[in-house]
Amino acid sequence: MISWLNDPTFVAGLFAGVFATFTLFVGLAACLLLSRDHYGLDHWKLNLQMPVSLWMNLGYWKDTSEFAEACRNYLKQVFETADITTPQKSIAILDVGFGCGDQTSTILGGIISGGAYIGVTNNQVQLQAASRRCRDLHKELDTSHLFCADASKPHAWPEEIRSAVDKLKNPNLKGKWLLASDCMYHFSPSRMPLWQYAARNLGMNFMGSDLCMSNTATWREKTLARTIGALMGCPWKAFLTVEQYREQLVACGYDRDSIVIKDVSVDVFPGLVAFLERHDKALAEFGISLGGGFRVARKVFGWFAVSKVVRAVIVVARLPKVKVAA
Repeated sequence: MISWLNDPTFVAGLFAGVFATFTLFVGLAACLLLSRDHYGLDHWKLNLQMPVSLWMNLGYWKDTSEFAEACRNYLKQVFETADITTPQKSIAILDVGFGCGDQTSTILGGIISGGAYIGVTNNQVQLQAASRRCRDLHKELDTSHLFCADASKPHAWPEEIRSAVDKLKNPNLKGKWLLASDCMYHFSPSRMPLWQYAARNLGMNFMGSDLCMSNTATWREKTLARTIGALMGCPWKAFLTVEQYREQLVACGYDRDSIVIKDVSVDVFPGLVAFLERHDKALAEFGISLGGGFRVARKVFGWFAVSKVVRAVIVVARLPKVKVAA
């Protein structure tokens, strides 16, 4: 037997130390619990609808004030402009900048009833989120895949992506589309490498939402808009005029007469600005900040709305029709 266990003084001290530690722990826990306001606002966390929506585009705000619905409506407007209004059985979509899964699930859950879907994003975190949230839909459509790569540089894509994308050339897939929702103004050096790849290598039409420079913008307004764009991570000349935009599409292989560039600014910027302001105030009631980045974005889009220097547009461009020899 260890001798110090026979020492009554040591044993008494040991038990006294353990008891004091336990008492201190219980006291601190009690103080923490009693100091909390059980009837405050913390239970807002229990009222969140899960899974949360993670949409991210500028939104089409006509007839809605809800962010997720506005984003969903913007995507719907793009497809309607491309005359895709019912589920398609033999469509192929290459979706660049697809986000965190909401856009993908909307397409796989209602627009594609067959065919193929490939998404490309340069954000690994968003890829992981989308993969988790769309897992079941991918099982239903085994020709759907999500990848992480820089969509603006298709010729630098890894072989795994090139091989998957090449399968979209399948002649059984009748409607072939490149889709880009509110992302191409970030493409560096420009949109043209992807347009050329989609048109010439994949035989794909193009549809998407984008930002254009107003034809009437002054030199000073253009410089300010481009400076703002650069701060947003856009190339210096990312904001093209409608005519410049059209000419680049034609140069990449799209049919001039088929190109539609529809200005939807009035249904985009004012609604987004109002939502950001309203949401910032609502979050403040719970001690949460919308964040400096979104507050700056509110001012930028507010200037876009008032000055009309930068325009929100929906774009659809088709390849020339193949002429059949007589």
